[in-house]
Formats: sequence, structure tokens, C-alpha cells
Amino acid sequence: MPIYEYRCEKCQHEFEKLTFNSDKEKIACPECGKTKVVRVLSATSFMSGSGFGACASGSTSGFS
Repeated sequence: MPIYEYRCEKCQHEFEKLTFNSDKEKIACPECGKTKVVRVLSATSFMSGSGFGACASGSTSGFS
């Protein structure tokens, strides 16, 4: 159950939403109620990959 960040195209409000089935679920803006929202690429989803800031197993400095 991932948490995604969204931005409303009507009022530009940014919000997070826990989604169970993001492909079929209609996401509505909690500020204005409009369903015209876009998913925003968040820094947390970008940084959660194994390459960013992860320690390499053979690294002497602790960072790869």
C-alpha cells in the first residue's frame, strides 16, 4: 500500500494519499474536491532506491 504525492490541477494543492489500487481509484483533492490530479515524483520515492546514499559492501569509506 504505497503513499503517493499528488497535485491538483485546479487549485495546485499538493497532498499525499495512501492508495490500495491506484489504477482504478479516483483521487480527489482534499481542498477543492476536483478529481483532476497528477501524481508528483517525490524525493522520498527517488531516494529509496538502492543506489542513492547506500553503502557498498566492499567500500572502505562507507559510501559507494
